[in-house]
Amino acid sequence: MKPRKAILVILAASFAAALPLAAYASGRGEGKDPGIPSSCQDCHASTSPRFAVAGAHARYELSGHKTIGDSAYANGEGCQKCHTNEGFVAFTKKGEPDPKEFVADPSQPGCFTCHMPHETGDFSLRTVSPVTLANGKTFDVGNGNLCATCHRATADASKTVAPMPANRVAPYWGSHHGPQADLVMGTNAYEFPGRKYGSSSHKDIINDGCISCHMSLPKGRAGLSLEIGGHSFMIAGRVHGADTLNLSACVSCHRDMKQVPGTTVFGIIAQEDYDHDGRKEPVQLEVQGLLDRFVNKAGTGLLQKLTPPFYNADGSFNFVRSDAVRPLGEVAAFYNYRMIMDDRSMGIHNTKYIIQILYDTIQSLDPTFDVSLRPQ
Repeated sequence: MKPRKAILVILAASFAAALPLAAYASGRGEGKDPGIPSSCQDCHASTSPRFAVAGAHARYELSGHKTIGDSAYANGEGCQKCHTNEGFVAFTKKGEPDPKEFVADPSQPGCFTCHMPHETGDFSLRTVSPVTLANGKTFDVGNGNLCATCHRATADASKTVAPMPANRVAPYWGSHHGPQADLVMGTNAYEFPGRKYGSSSHKDIINDGCISCHMSLPKGRAGLSLEIGGHSFMIAGRVHGADTLNLSACVSCHRDMKQVPGTTVFGIIAQEDYDHDGRKEPVQLEVQGLLDRFVNKAGTGLLQKLTPPFYNADGSFNFVRSDAVRPLGEVAAFYNYRMIMDDRSMGIHNTKYIIQILYDTIQSLDPTFDVSLRPQ
C-alpha cells in the first residue's frame, strides 16, 4: 500500500471511531451509541439518556458550588471537607479531616461530591445521614441532610458567645457563612436567658428540606432559565431579562404566593408590622427593616454606634487592634446579626425564630425598643 493511501485509511478509521463521542458531545446522535459501553449509556448516550446529565451540569455551571471558587484557598485546616470536592468525599468516608492536612490539588464541589454514579450505577446521594449540629441538635429532613452536612453553623453559640477582646472578632467569626440548617431547625443563634423560642413548620412539612425548594422546577415548556432551580440551587435569577423567583415549590402550600413586582421578594405578608415603619409588608422586607437597625447606609445602626463600632458608617466591617473587652451583649448582637445575614433567606427559612432572635438582640442593645409584637 502506498504511503498516501495508508494515511487516508488511518484517518478514515480514526474519524469513524470518533463519531459516537462527537455525537455525544454535540447532542445530535441518534439512538444508542455503539462506541460507548452499554453500562455507560444511562448517562452518556447521545439521545434520551436515563439521567439528564448534560442538563444538570448546565445548571451546575451557574451555581455557587462552581462559581464561588473557594476551593483554592479553603483546602486545609478542616475547611476542605466542605469547600473542596476531594475533602467532602474523604469526609463522608473517613470522618473529620486532620486540621494539619490539606488538599494539594483542590477542585470545586461538583457532580461526584454529592453523587457516586461510578460506584452505585445511579445518582443516589453520597450521604443522607442525619446531621448533628454544632450545639448537639439534630437536623433530619430527608435528602436535605446532604445539604446540611455543610450548610450549617460551625460554632455552638452558647459556648462561643462571651465577652472577648475586640481584636478577636473578624467578619468570618461566629456561625460562619452557611448556617441555614440551624435556622431552619430554629436553633443555635444566641438565645437570651429567660426568653422562649419557637419555630416555623418548614422543617416538619417539607419532606426533603433544602432540595424540595431549591431544586424544584416548574412543569411544562419554557418556565425558567438555567439560573434557577435544579442544580443551580438558586431561588432567584434572570428569566427573559427580568429578575424572577422560582415559586414552583412554594405554591404547593402557599397557593396564592406571588412575587412582589419589580423585586425578588416573596409576596407573603407578615402578620405584624415588625419593623415599626407603619405598615405590614412582605416578611422579607420586615426582616430587612429589623436588620437595618443593626447596620444601615446612614451609618446609624446599633453595630455602627458602639465604641469601637463593629461596622463603619459606610457599612464595611471595622477591623480594630484594640484589645478592650467587648461585653457579652455586643458579641451576641454581632453573632446573631452575622448569622441571619449569612443565612440569606431574609426570614423565609424560619420566620418566627428569626424575628424572635432579632427582637431580643435589638432590645439587648436598645432597651427602649418595643417588643410587644414579638412572635409567641
